[in-house]
Amino acid sequence: MLVLIPILAMLALVFVRPGVKKISVRKFCLILGGGLILCLGIRSLLPEGWIYAEGEVISRVRGQVHHLLHTPEWQKHPVILLEGSSATQFGIDGVLLEKLLAEHRVPVTVLQFSLSGANHFERLFMMQLFFEELGKKHREELRKAPTILLSEVFDAYDKEPLYLWEKEAYSDRAIAWTTPRNILAIYKNGAVYNKLSDSGTDPFSRISGTDPFLWPLLEHLLLNRFMVGLFSSMQPLNYGKKVDGFFPLKGTKKTFHYQVAEKEFKEAVTDKTVVQENVMNIPYPGWSSYYQELQHQLEPVVSFMGFYALPTIEPQRRVYQLAFSQKLPPNTTMLGPASLDVMQSLLKEEYWFDGVHPQGSGAILFTEWLAQEIVSKWPGILSKSWKNQ
Repeated sequence: MLVLIPILAMLALVFVRPGVKKISVRKFCLILGGGLILCLGIRSLLPEGWIYAEGEVISRVRGQVHHLLHTPEWQKHPVILLEGSSATQFGIDGVLLEKLLAEHRVPVTVLQFSLSGANHFERLFMMQLFFEELGKKHREELRKAPTILLSEVFDAYDKEPLYLWEKEAYSDRAIAWTTPRNILAIYKNGAVYNKLSDSGTDPFSRISGTDPFLWPLLEHLLLNRFMVGLFSSMQPLNYGKKVDGFFPLKGTKKTFHYQVAEKEFKEAVTDKTVVQENVMNIPYPGWSSYYQELQHQLEPVVSFMGFYALPTIEPQRRVYQLAFSQKLPPNTTMLGPASLDVMQSLLKEEYWFDGVHPQGSGAILFTEWLAQEIVSKWPGILSKSWKNQ
């Protein structure tokens, strides 16, 4: 928005030029307001993919659109949309998953919408872009395929749907997904959350007229509408950039101590009372209202909804997964959490980057496990339609 300052300054010079009839303040304001309205009107007609052509989200979306449309006869088989954060980006190989499912006589097309640090609303933005990029014809084909959305279960994002907002604020990524549609969804869900929460400690409870948390969101909305940063690279935009949804990790995180993590995990899984103590608080009110928004926006295209919880050796995250599985939304299927036998086979240092993310060799095992989960619960996934809620 800083670019408006010199523009306004130049326009204001009209009032001080000697020997020239001055324009009235009213006329000046009308011209300025008309110009802004015209800019916003044109902006509303431009697809998001045209504006943020090289952004991380649109690059990943293009990769999945390309994969879908170049899969022979994809319209004749179900399509699975994997929606997640870094746990999925580093833990699940969508191409391998598709191959494994085909080997088990579950022919599907797997599309992977995963991005490190992507909160729920950025993932929703990925879905919006995907349907926008497909076009009306392919959206109808997708609806008939049918389409299944599998959503990652991760406690940090579920508890705080705007998780990592403060860290990513004013970045290109944050500006791209803060569209009017998503800001409205955040506001509506925040209002619902305030009614359900008495603690006042979670981020949605901070969305109020007296708290500064609201203003950064409004600032991002203005930055988004005025396309700030569009030509920051001073290079022609690359509309052909595509990025895969899977990215394998190598080595171990420097701050991660596997032996300590393994010991804590083994000690924690023997305590059966911890899960019961946490069930009553799940799902979190903020997540529940987000889920309603997800259903409202995606149900016209997505026929079935399910959840998956990837293996982890962080005890508190596994506890959340187990508790979530006991409080599923209606007409959904849960894949995981991984059984203790599966976890025992994964307890090797060379499989883990940290307590949540696997290395490349571990990601292969994660993908094989998820394929087995989908195969074993496939009839249940296809028998629970969102429309029957």
